[in-house]
Amino acid sequence: MADQPKNIIVLLLDTVRASDVYGNKALSTMNRLAKSATSYRNAVAPGTWTAPTHAALFTNRRVSQIRQVSRNFLKGGTYKIDPWLVKTKFIGRHSMTMAHRLQEYGYESILLSNNPFVTSFTNLGMGFNSVHDIWRESNVKYNKGLASKISMVLSGGSAARAAMMQASYLLTRILPRDTLDKLYLDLRKRLSEGVSKADGTHRLDRGANDTNKILEDYLSYKYNYKPHFLFLNYMEAHENYPVGRKGMTQDKWVYLSGLEEMDDYSMNALHRGYLRRLKYLDNKVKRTIEILKERGMLENATVIITSDHGQLFGEHGMLYHSMPPYEGIAKVPLIAANYSNGKLEKIRDSVENPVSLSSLHDAILNLAVGRFDYLNGNLRRDRYVICEHMGISEGWDEKLLRMLAPRSRSAAQILKAKQKHNRKVTAVYGNGMKLLHYFGKRKDQLYNTEKDPSESDNIIDANRALALRLARSLSAHN
Repeated sequence: MADQPKNIIVLLLDTVRASDVYGNKALSTMNRLAKSATSYRNAVAPGTWTAPTHAALFTNRRVSQIRQVSRNFLKGGTYKIDPWLVKTKFIGRHSMTMAHRLQEYGYESILLSNNPFVTSFTNLGMGFNSVHDIWRESNVKYNKGLASKISMVLSGGSAARAAMMQASYLLTRILPRDTLDKLYLDLRKRLSEGVSKADGTHRLDRGANDTNKILEDYLSYKYNYKPHFLFLNYMEAHENYPVGRKGMTQDKWVYLSGLEEMDDYSMNALHRGYLRRLKYLDNKVKRTIEILKERGMLENATVIITSDHGQLFGEHGMLYHSMPPYEGIAKVPLIAANYSNGKLEKIRDSVENPVSLSSLHDAILNLAVGRFDYLNGNLRRDRYVICEHMGISEGWDEKLLRMLAPRSRSAAQILKAKQKHNRKVTAVYGNGMKLLHYFGKRKDQLYNTEKDPSESDNIIDANRALALRLARSLSAHN
């Protein structure tokens, strides 16, 4: 084993599904690493959106065991996610995180985040020696005028937001129904488009260039020669997408509510925009690794590439994430590359059995203390692997929707769609099968994901005993 502690670098590519990485020839960097390093072909995210997965990874707990990310975000007043993330906390302030542990082991822990959910404001940055909130600058630089107008609501605090709600209420009282309905849908689309223009989300780059520049500056001027834990969150694969079609709706709730048809043309356009972003991001990952090598960080290091959840593009009648854990959301890439003397070690190990991403917590700590030299299948392999969907994350407009619903058909349909998908669903992997357990809210589903990766054939009626064993395994994980 190595005498000096390893540098541990996690490149978390937000919103990337496994099926669009492995074997994708356009992603030359990631597939070169996947062929040379340890590739976990059936890695499963513990949650279905950013906050639950990061909270589970950082604290090594199941999503349902973390109160702050398993509560009902569509209802309950204070339980909603503050859209400005002023008050929202995703783990308790006394939680012991992976970054805390690594500090105890003598590591310098650095978080570079392009995601406003992954920050010290939400407690997901706890334990890191320094947090770089790259999203605060890079996401508004393309249209500073519009970003400034949007930020007025933030700077006005609760009083400004309350005034907006009151104005909305008055509109519901004085406008004719048809006018109100048309106005609401038009404003919703304009807001979605406006925010996208303000933060540049229709462009290929969503902060990767800024991230690499900050990383290079840090390693050039602030690096203190201690062993380092670097955690970089990239947002390029997240919606909205560069689709090349002016005025195309990218608001998932407009589709899921039936206000616009979820047709193949639109879904394919969104998927193509996503793949363009992935190709761009793959090139930026290449540059990240070059920077790490140039600055001596890869003399003795493990580089881990993964994601927090995937993305759906019309499969099962669903769009994006924070949805039930079908394969497009639950399965994420997980590649662990070992470097020695600046060179990639040729491990060439492919792990086929399901592995929970939350197992990275202990695996990284094992690397830090020298218990293992590399992640060569050393992640904990649970008999059953779980992905939990505790409900939707987009609950911040619930009060407004309820206010408008009696007189706006569009608002009523969107509220109904949100309520429909705001239910607990857990995926359990075991014995080559996958159970989607709905806790009595609807019929459970069982799939042989090896033979049926698209989950088109629900075989639960012929395999009730197996489904029951999988469901019972949930209690063993509590």
